[in-house]
Amino acid sequence: MLIWDSLILVAYIFLIFGLAWQVGGRSFKGENTAEGQYLANRSLSFPEVICSIIATEVSALTFLGIPAFAYNSDFNFLQIYIGAIVGRFVVARIFIPRIYGKGLTLYEVISGKDGKASGRRLIAMFYATSKIFSVGVRLFSGSILVGTFMGVNTITGLLITTIITFIYTLVGGLKAVVRTDILQMSLFIIGGLVAHYLIPQVANQSWGDMMSLAYAADKTTIFHWSTPMSVLAGLAGGVLFDMSTHGVDQDFAQRLMASKSQKVGQWAIFLSSFISIGVGALFLGVGALLWSFYQVHPFPSEIPNADHLFAHFIVTYFPSGLKGLMVAGVMAATMSTLDSTINALCATLHNDIFPKRDETKLSKYMFWDNVTITVLLFVVAVVASTNSGLLLLGLKIQSWTAGALLSLFFARVIFRKFFSVPFDAWTVFGAYILGISGVALNTIFLKGDWNWNTYFGCGFGLAALFLLGKLRRQQN
Repeated sequence: MLIWDSLILVAYIFLIFGLAWQVGGRSFKGENTAEGQYLANRSLSFPEVICSIIATEVSALTFLGIPAFAYNSDFNFLQIYIGAIVGRFVVARIFIPRIYGKGLTLYEVISGKDGKASGRRLIAMFYATSKIFSVGVRLFSGSILVGTFMGVNTITGLLITTIITFIYTLVGGLKAVVRTDILQMSLFIIGGLVAHYLIPQVANQSWGDMMSLAYAADKTTIFHWSTPMSVLAGLAGGVLFDMSTHGVDQDFAQRLMASKSQKVGQWAIFLSSFISIGVGALFLGVGALLWSFYQVHPFPSEIPNADHLFAHFIVTYFPSGLKGLMVAGVMAATMSTLDSTINALCATLHNDIFPKRDETKLSKYMFWDNVTITVLLFVVAVVASTNSGLLLLGLKIQSWTAGALLSLFFARVIFRKFFSVPFDAWTVFGAYILGISGVALNTIFLKGDWNWNTYFGCGFGLAALFLLGKLRRQQN
């Protein structure tokens, strides 16, 4: 590590800790409560909410995985972002009015006053399991560059990133997570812009010439109109998948429920969809530039696949100072996703899985909850290190259970009068089993696009809930 790169990285880490400590100390004087820790006492402003949403969804998979996707394919991944505009409009217009101010977690809202503790506990456990697997993949992705830069193996880089995030998440709760997310979002966007400037400089070509070369090879294509079903799958998949990730995932719902007002949450979630398109296009452009670069230069034999390509390019070609900035950007992208996940899962553990805890021992529970979640995420990330194609792997894992969770939200919160299904462990189990069976039907037997997974999961889950509700009424 060169001295300037090291100084930049150390300065970034100290800044994150200082911000977390300052925000945490100010936020919890005399009010160390679960609502303060996990909902920031419903004090999040519009800039805090929208920046935190972007920072949370833009993981290291965006920083490293999306360039790898563009290198191997093209820009068709933007279809999901475009479809997400509709999904987030629905979340803003229909979901938020039904969840804001109704509980500490989303699963408390789904349970309702008539729900049983067994059902609430099971839905929280299903959610936590799915979240740990999908975010564990994202965590490993960010450690690729950290390990390469520090001259250590990826697992050691993973351990360093995990420990740093664990400590500052514990210090300040959701408020500190959100405030640090603003800094981290700014940093990884700057990193993407720097890459657009520096890759042409290294190649000794103009940005326009390199993008033209990629364009001529169809590397910048968004819509493949010759295969309209693939376009439909991308756009439609983005609609329902985004409703499940940003509407009924505690990670994102937590920010909406913690907003200063309902309107703040509604505007933040809707407008974030347009910023997401810009960020996605920025890093897909990095992949196109890398593709143009490696048409002239030999593909590095020492890296296993394109997932490592951008990290290798940064370490090999970026000058001192900017190299440290890029590593800090990747750490920012990784930590902004990890800190949000830890806080959301700890809220679920405290409020839904173990709801009868002694509030006076909150600090003790917070510590051990953080330890448990962090260790589990680390283990999954280590397992993910054996896979390639990390971007789609992370999304596909979440798509297997996203539809079932969305079906429970629809049946219990949006269309309750049509289902009248009691909320207990059997209800949750039935929705998840049939929902996952629907995804298996699409993936294994029909060989369908993974973008349809959420539709199959939600449709089969709703069918299970409708039949369960009808059966219960007949028995009564």
